[in-house]
Amino acid sequence: MTAQSFRNEWSFNQAVRDLAVQYGWEEPFHIPAVAYAAAKNSGTPIPAGFPDLTLRYHDTDGKSTVIVAELKTDDEESSYPSKHQVEFLKDYAGHIAAFVWRPRDWEYIERVLRDGPPDPTGQIIEPSPPIVRSKEWLPPQRTIDAITYRIVEDIRSPSFPRGTLAGLRRMNPEEPDTMAFYQLMGARGLLRNEKLETKWALIMHGIALMTPSAHDSRTPVGEALFEGGDHGRTNAFYSGLRLNKLLKASDSTLATLLQQLFRMMSAANAPFDWREMATFILSEGIDEGAAEASRRRIARFYYGTEYRNSRPRAE
Repeated sequence: MTAQSFRNEWSFNQAVRDLAVQYGWEEPFHIPAVAYAAAKNSGTPIPAGFPDLTLRYHDTDGKSTVIVAELKTDDEESSYPSKHQVEFLKDYAGHIAAFVWRPRDWEYIERVLRDGPPDPTGQIIEPSPPIVRSKEWLPPQRTIDAITYRIVEDIRSPSFPRGTLAGLRRMNPEEPDTMAFYQLMGARGLLRNEKLETKWALIMHGIALMTPSAHDSRTPVGEALFEGGDHGRTNAFYSGLRLNKLLKASDSTLATLLQQLFRMMSAANAPFDWREMATFILSEGIDEGAAEASRRRIARFYYGTEYRNSRPRAE
């Protein structure tokens, strides 16, 4: 069997399980996706990131061997384990062999299942590294602009349900579980890009928090942060210290600071160009060149507005 034989991650998962049974491993322990939803609805959710497969083998001497494996696809967008998956695998590594397997590892997988795993290394074992993110992995700017604008229009539309809007405002962007989020993601063709899911969740959360006055295509983000909706003000609404901390932040720290920022801007009724903010959020950690350009643009308009507003006005 080759990597080309697998239609998707489910078929790859099934093939690994079948092969394990052929080589004498006990029926592999696997939690299907539907079980996660059922457990969550029952009030006893399964921890996010639990490995796809747990395998156990008993040899003739009664010795037991256990391994865990997270299964990923070969395509660029789904080749990386999530943060929660990595945390689980790290907990197992050092005690038992913990793997990340992809279809292109098929020969290695067969060797492990036939001959047994290597001794635990303390590290997650990845026979082949994840596909390196390319610059093109970030959607083109025109696509980001168009999708962001449509999301803004959807959320601020008078016909957008108020209960759905409230759900987006309450949603935790790092673990999005609001139906409206997935509906908007699906409508904009974003469900194919799993790695950007939490970034789009943060964008939708921020737009919802700042609705109805979320978007103004004429107001750069840096200018809005300095003025806070009060045009011509000479003292910064969002302090330079806050801005410096924001532009140096990454990952969950950045997400937390941005959520605070969105609430501040909402309270001040201070919209900005959400296309620019979306690019800033999406590029962080994905395309450093685009991320740095976004940071510089925000700083340039922030301090440019400070200089402009501090100049004496002609009588």
